[in-house]
Amino acid sequence: MCSWAPLQLALPRRNRSRIIITTRRGDIAYSLKDGSVDVHPIQHLSLEKAKELIHRIAFPGSRICPPALATLSNEILGKCEGLPLAINEIGHLLSTKGEREPEWKKLRDSLASELTSHGRLANIAKVLILSYDDLPYHLKNCFLLMNTFPPNHPIQRTELIRLWIAEDFITEGNNGKELEDLGEEYLNELIQRNLVQVWQMDIDGRPRTCHVQNIIHEIVLSQLQDENFCEVYPDQGTFDISKERVRRISIHKGDLGQLCPNLRARALLKFGRSAPCQHSIPIGYSSLKMLRELHLEGANLDMFPADIEELLLLRYLCLRNTGIRSIPKSIGKLKHLETLDLKQTLVRTLPKEICHLSKLRYLLVYRYDIKDYVAFNTIKGFEVAGEITRSANLRKLLFVQVNKNHKIIVAMRGLRELRRLGIMGLRKEDGRILSETIQMLRNLHSLNVAAENEAEVLDMQEISHPPRLQRLYLNGRLERMPIWISELHDLVRLRLKWSRLDQQFSNPINILQDLPNLLELQLLDAYNGDQLDFNAGKFQKLKILELELLQQLKMVIMERNSLPCLQKLIIRRCGQLEQIPVGIDDLSQLKEIHLHDMPKNFVSMLEKNGGSLYHLVHHVPLIRSYDAQNGGRWDVKDLSD
Repeated sequence: MCSWAPLQLALPRRNRSRIIITTRRGDIAYSLKDGSVDVHPIQHLSLEKAKELIHRIAFPGSRICPPALATLSNEILGKCEGLPLAINEIGHLLSTKGEREPEWKKLRDSLASELTSHGRLANIAKVLILSYDDLPYHLKNCFLLMNTFPPNHPIQRTELIRLWIAEDFITEGNNGKELEDLGEEYLNELIQRNLVQVWQMDIDGRPRTCHVQNIIHEIVLSQLQDENFCEVYPDQGTFDISKERVRRISIHKGDLGQLCPNLRARALLKFGRSAPCQHSIPIGYSSLKMLRELHLEGANLDMFPADIEELLLLRYLCLRNTGIRSIPKSIGKLKHLETLDLKQTLVRTLPKEICHLSKLRYLLVYRYDIKDYVAFNTIKGFEVAGEITRSANLRKLLFVQVNKNHKIIVAMRGLRELRRLGIMGLRKEDGRILSETIQMLRNLHSLNVAAENEAEVLDMQEISHPPRLQRLYLNGRLERMPIWISELHDLVRLRLKWSRLDQQFSNPINILQDLPNLLELQLLDAYNGDQLDFNAGKFQKLKILELELLQQLKMVIMERNSLPCLQKLIIRRCGQLEQIPVGIDDLSQLKEIHLHDMPKNFVSMLEKNGGSLYHLVHHVPLIRSYDAQNGGRWDVKDLSD
């Protein structure tokens, strides 16, 4: 960076010349951007372009892949994931194999070893390993841990950061930043360095899930063993661990067998389902006394493994997507536990001993039951026999079932560092106590509140709102739209469900239209009016608008210069809606329209062949209708060009 300024002075100007400088780091490239410097990110090749490149190199004469090799060619390309460097080098190696199918199969099956050998493909490793060698120490460990996940496995941002925290890869500095915020900075830097790819982006521009490309993953696997970072077992089978100094164990498909009695592993990560077991996992926990992370997502468990209570150093416990139904009182023995992840299990009650976990940072106990559509009771939370927790460190608490227990709401006032809260089973008379509690939680970023049932009123009128709130989910009847929502200047997502606001007393659009950072708005059975008006110049940043089960709605009007950034429009089960929103033809950024169980005459007006209103939406690249069928199937129809 410091060398750029004097170098730039020596470059010729205004003579129509072009000088190209390459870098592996996107952050450096964009920091140099100015009037005379443009940044051109090198995109991964599409499948068609990748085929064209590898066929041109592998078959220099005809440039056409023989049909007999087409499947193998696609499988090899799948491992390259559009990376030009990999496609180029592999293409040249394939050109030496001729059209001999056994040779192509051999390369496909031995690609990992070829990458780390001294042959032609080693050039790929040499180039990519430079990016790894250039990492600062704290990022190397973070990156290596990502490679313990299976290839092509989307890694959730929040889950990854929780593991980094448990490993002490993220430590609090002098700048006072939260560990979670530092974790996001670390992940963004790995993405900027092109070592990590975003799998799915969140609405606010943060990566929701990410992954390491196949080629890079294959190269780093050898690094994991060379540095004694982790033993990875990617294949089916039962594996015996005989090395005493194994620090981490990652099993992608198989099961653990016998363990070395003096094993000092600090992490066991197991992915996917295994042989059924009920009372404990046959992996010899007595050999794993030093474990700090135990990740058993998707394991075939019906009961909480009894031996886990002996892992007294455990910081991270994930039993997500298992069949366990209860948690024993002995959970209170895990004094160092920071993460307890029981999402998508059958656990509905936690013992009172949970309050002894004074270091707990993340408590996730809930399940989604979604069929064709979201119902009011889609989310199943948990009850607790006593206090929730005495941990002042708690950052995430999802989803607590109140059920007339006011003490639970009052106890939350001590959770001053809480950033995300989900609370359910509320009644109208809980409103005052809840409001007093929420106004004390000044660090809340996300709040999800649900009434006891869809007829119960949520009293949310008198809240002194948390100043940093970014996501708000209100589930239940609202007698009127809370005025304080209009003051949430950091709000990016708002979902109002079963609010049933009366058009005579409360129009949600008027209160929400000036929110400066709102990106996503969902109204599900939230308004009883027959018309929604989006006024000119309003909703300046909204990207996603979802209208569902607005049973009286007949007309939506989008005035000129409203919703200028709208990219996705979703309309579900609005049976009285007479036509597509008026003014939709002015939405130049609109990319998708999705219509779920809408009347046939409504859908037919938008069909590209003869639809009377198709001319209003012909600029939208993707238009689809969905009709629910028996057996949980959907009839999907493409209405776009």
